[in-house]
Amino acid sequence: MEIDFNEQEKVSFRSFLIFTLFLLTVLNIGFSINSSYFRVSKVEVIGSNELFDETELIKLALGQSIWLINNDSFSNEVLKTPTIESLIITKDYPNELTIELTEYDRILFITDLRGSVPKKSTLYKNMVETDSDKIIDISSLTITNGPVPAGFNGEMVSLIMTLKSYDLDVYTFNFIYDGETFIGEYRDTVINFGKPLDLGSKSSALGSLLEKSECKGEIRFISKEDIVADCL
Repeated sequence: MEIDFNEQEKVSFRSFLIFTLFLLTVLNIGFSINSSYFRVSKVEVIGSNELFDETELIKLALGQSIWLINNDSFSNEVLKTPTIESLIITKDYPNELTIELTEYDRILFITDLRGSVPKKSTLYKNMVETDSDKIIDISSLTITNGPVPAGFNGEMVSLIMTLKSYDLDVYTFNFIYDGETFIGEYRDTVINFGKPLDLGSKSSALGSLLEKSECKGEIRFISKEDIVADCL
C-alpha cells in the first residue's frame, strides 16, 4: 500500500506541474497579446503608389497587437486597389512593422486620341487600366481611331510579355492603332502587325527575328507566324 500511495503522490505532483506550466503559458500568451509593449507603434510601407493611400494601412496596424497581425488584417484594404499583386509583412519585435507591396507589372502607356480630350492611362499585367501620366520606362501605344476590338487589352499584355522573353529593349517599342491596323516601331524598324489579333504568336516570331539580327527597314506579317522582312 505504501508503494501505491507514493506512486499516487508522484502522479499528482506531475499533474500539478503540468497544469502549472500550462497555466503559466496561457497567462504569458495572454499578457503578450494584450501588453502595450507588443502594440504596434511604428509602421513602414514600401512600394506604395499614387493609387494607394498608405495611411489607411498604417491606421489599421497602429495600436494592434503585433502577434495578431497577418496578411488577412489588410486584405479588404488591398482589394480596393486592383494594381497590387501581393503584400508581405515583416515584424520587428516588439512593436515595429514593415509592409511591402508588390504591384503587377506595368505593361503599356496608352494615349487615346479618339475623344475631344486625349485620355492617358497605364495598362497593367492583370489587364487593369488606370488613368495616369506618362511613364518613360515602358512601351507606349497611341490609339488614333476606333473601334477597339474586344480583348484588345489582353492582346497588348500578351504582346509585351512575350517580347520581354527576348533580349530586346522592350520599353523602346512604340505602337499605333488606327482602328484597322496595328503598327509598331522599334529602333529603325517599322512593324506592320495587321489586325491586333494573335499578338502573342506574332510577337514570338518578331522577337526571334529582332534578337538574332539587326533589322533596319520594314517587317510585315502575312499570318500570325509568317513574316516578310525588308531589312537593310
